[in-house]
Amino acid sequence: MNLDLRKIINAAQGLFGAWALQIILGISVRNPLTVVFLVLVYWAASLGNVGSQDSHNNNNCSSVGKEISLHTGLISTAISLATALAMTIYSYDRVTGGFNSALFRYLSLAISFIGFACLINAISNIFCALLSKDRAVIFANSNTIFTVKEDLPPYKGIKAFLVMSLVCFLCWMPYFLYEFPGIMTADSLVQYEQIIGVEPYSNHHPVVHTLLIKLFYQIGYGVSGDPEIGIACYTLFQMIFMALCCGNLIMHLGGKRKQLRALLFYGIVPFNAVFAVTSWKDIIFAGVAMLLFCLVCDMRADLQAEGKQATGGQIIDKQTTDKYAGTDIHNPTAYQWLILVLLGILFALLRSNAWIAFILWTPFLLFAFRKDIVRALISVAAVIISVVIIKGPVFTLYQVNSPDLVESLSVPAQQLARMLVDDAVLDEEDLALIQTAIDTTYIRDLYAADFADNIKELIRAGHPEEIQNNKSKYLRLWMKEVKSNPELALEAWYDLEGGYIYPGVQTKVADMDGIMDNAYGLYWYPKIGGKAVVKYKEIALKMGDFVPLYGMLFSIGAFFWLLVISTVISLRRKEPVLCKILLLLLTLTLLIAAPVVDFRYGYAMVVTMPLWVVYGGRKKVVE
Repeated sequence: MNLDLRKIINAAQGLFGAWALQIILGISVRNPLTVVFLVLVYWAASLGNVGSQDSHNNNNCSSVGKEISLHTGLISTAISLATALAMTIYSYDRVTGGFNSALFRYLSLAISFIGFACLINAISNIFCALLSKDRAVIFANSNTIFTVKEDLPPYKGIKAFLVMSLVCFLCWMPYFLYEFPGIMTADSLVQYEQIIGVEPYSNHHPVVHTLLIKLFYQIGYGVSGDPEIGIACYTLFQMIFMALCCGNLIMHLGGKRKQLRALLFYGIVPFNAVFAVTSWKDIIFAGVAMLLFCLVCDMRADLQAEGKQATGGQIIDKQTTDKYAGTDIHNPTAYQWLILVLLGILFALLRSNAWIAFILWTPFLLFAFRKDIVRALISVAAVIISVVIIKGPVFTLYQVNSPDLVESLSVPAQQLARMLVDDAVLDEEDLALIQTAIDTTYIRDLYAADFADNIKELIRAGHPEEIQNNKSKYLRLWMKEVKSNPELALEAWYDLEGGYIYPGVQTKVADMDGIMDNAYGLYWYPKIGGKAVVKYKEIALKMGDFVPLYGMLFSIGAFFWLLVISTVISLRRKEPVLCKILLLLLTLTLLIAAPVVDFRYGYAMVVTMPLWVVYGGRKKVVE
């Protein structure tokens, strides 16, 4: 694989220049401005290369001129380094103020010094380009700076798929050994209580996932008699499942470079490893989403390829041409539709908001497969009917409790609570109606702007049946108060949900360890440990709060805007956006109902990113 060393150097200058600006300005590494800074510094650094290349191509340069140019370059470098050092010293307090560790203080100073040097170099490149007689040529040539080389043919076949999956699994194995038998938070322990019979089954956390944990827990526990081995058995299953999902998605990418980048993303970025060993519904759900998206891409490819056969046209997309070369072209098969039904059912059952998103997505799915409308209708109907039966008669038969109404009231409850906390003027009748359902005495102590569970528990501790029995009355109350206090309502919504659409909101990602304290004898006993292991994990995760651009990978808001931009580009190019629409609908459900901004709630968007960021669908068939 050929590497462009010049572009790598320019990219490094862009990163360090943006890094220095981020530190000096005191903004988060997840602030969108860091991306703008990086692009601008990279572009300015590249101008110097373009200019130097043009001068080297000029055969009329004398040896004296070259010697003068060399001396000028050395003087310019010395001035840049001296200026960078002075700026670093001047900014000492700002650069080091946010760190307690001496290591990070020295590292921050070094980064600032290098970054300032890169910035000065970039600025000098811009001035030289503007003053140069050949500046028109330089700026014209700079259009080539952002060009991307054509990718190499992708890895194919079952062997490549297994190798990709194995690499992911092996990259996650140290985390499994350190977190043995797996990470269990409060949500995980609630499900464990249902598994061992302490609490009745509830679909508050999807019972399908609870039963899946129970299956592997009983296998491990039955063989060993040790509950930790039972938990470890499920954790290993989840790791294998997610590794296979990652391998499958990687094999759907249309070039070696894309595949290797995706492999690095899954294997090296630490939150993927931490989530792979955490007993959460969100992880299995993300894996199902990966399988569903890959299947839909395959089915769309079949339809486009069938269009080529029918019209004698040519498919422009090289990925499709390579994939279907020498094969029989056909519509989506009955087997593919069956798999879509199964994945659709799992998708809808593993998250309550995913069920709503799937319903909203069905018109887009039917339109996309209108050429095979009969089987599309049958498949969609099969998913919807199956989920309705499972959530209704089946749950009733097996006494599976459904989530209460309060669980879906995160946003309206926060908005009304915010109005009470900020002493907004409420209608006396509305205030009395609120106080009928909850005790507002301690609402100021309990209210947290970015966390709705406190207020929901306050409602549950009061009289939630009042809301349940008078839904229309409380709905009118909420609508009336939102209309009367729109600014407070908007502020309360943004404080609760803003992180899903704004990258700069700081949230903790994958910062949990081991098994939370519990009354059931489950405990965390690492198989590997020591200061080196602990420090590596700590640094790997802290880098997401420290390194520009890389930090964007830890921001669900950044993924959202990347998805929006990718969708707009695909629409302009008239490429299919079916999978992207489903992700946007999933995000919409989070924006109207999530109790907190949590990275794992949007994890399906994160792990499918390598596919949707490059997949615009197969291009239109042309004559």
